[in-house]
Amino acid sequence: MNGGAQIAIDTVANVQFASFGWFVILTAVPALALGLLAFARGRDSRGVAMLLWSGAVALAGAAAFYVFGSATAPELEPGARGAISWVPAFSPGVGFAAAPLAAMTSYWSAAFVSAESAWPATAPAQPS
Repeated sequence: MNGGAQIAIDTVANVQFASFGWFVILTAVPALALGLLAFARGRDSRGVAMLLWSGAVALAGAAAFYVFGSATAPELEPGARGAISWVPAFSPGVGFAAAPLAAMTSYWSAAFVSAESAWPATAPAQPS
């Protein structure tokens, strides 16, 4: 063993697939909670607009996760000649759809199983 810095990298088969899977899981699980929270907290504004809003927020969260994750994955190792990427670059593609789908499905499911009394009362239409 010489006095220079040594780096041992364990190779994992299909690391891009594992990265994609973890991206989907780590964005979809909080999106599920977001959809349920939007339904529970937004009693006065329940409806299609809130359903779409929760999907848009989940998509923005997944995009932020991807951007900041891509920015922090490469690292400059002390003594190394360049940047080392611990996670190979991957394209999430359809993985971006997992978070909005999870948020909107959980919101819709909560709306589907909720009782009619859980919805805000609307005033009857007044004839003109």
